[in-house]
Amino acid sequence: MTTQIPYAIQTDKLNLWYGTFQALFDINLHIKRGIVTSLIGPSGCGKSTFLRSINRINERFGYVRISGQINVFKQNIYADDVEKVQIRKQIGMVFQRPNPLPLSIRDNILFADRLHKNHSKTEQADILEQALTQVLLWNKVKDRLHHKATRLSLEEQQKLCIARLLPVKPKILLMDEPCSALDPKGTAAVEELIWDLRGTYTLVIVTHNMAQARRASDECIFMLMGKTIEHAATNDMFVIPKCKETADYIEGRYG
Repeated sequence: MTTQIPYAIQTDKLNLWYGTFQALFDINLHIKRGIVTSLIGPSGCGKSTFLRSINRINERFGYVRISGQINVFKQNIYADDVEKVQIRKQIGMVFQRPNPLPLSIRDNILFADRLHKNHSKTEQADILEQALTQVLLWNKVKDRLHHKATRLSLEEQQKLCIARLLPVKPKILLMDEPCSALDPKGTAAVEELIWDLRGTYTLVIVTHNMAQARRASDECIFMLMGKTIEHAATNDMFVIPKCKETADYIEGRYG
């Protein structure tokens, strides 16, 4: 019997600099697989920087320097022999504002499959339906798959961007404020989707919305000035935080 790895992401003394500015300081975290973990903290505290380090997006800037390790399912993703393409296949990223390709709904979903695998038309039809069903969009768009994805509502575009990641079978979904551009109804719909995806995927979400963090995550990490201050079950953090800085932030004393 294969022993299931309990942690999806483990970091060891992770430090990151933008030029001479240090943005992350000795980040040591163990993020469990199959749950939703939210990252909270004031603007500029390193949440998005940490999130983007997990699939090595930060490296597109030549002035970024990183030390320490990030292990994804026990593999050091910064090892010399690791290919970024393979990392990004297993670690999908969803951004603040939906960014559908200027193509049809169908072509958006099948873009990565055609790039990496190029299944038959029958197989692609199954992939298309499965991905859109997982994000609760299939019934809404199945009769207009040829329409431009940019004609969808913002909520539907964000769901589509999540669905676009699924055909390459990622293990981890990273979301950087995925509801910041949505109205309350759209936010509720995406939060429901996030909750439905847990278990099948490990989700790590950056949010400035304390109510959202409390509603839509199993565990919560509070960051401040590039450091992790507290990591706990979400309910525990919001009800009985261990650190004064966490309590001050949650109660609105700064941030």
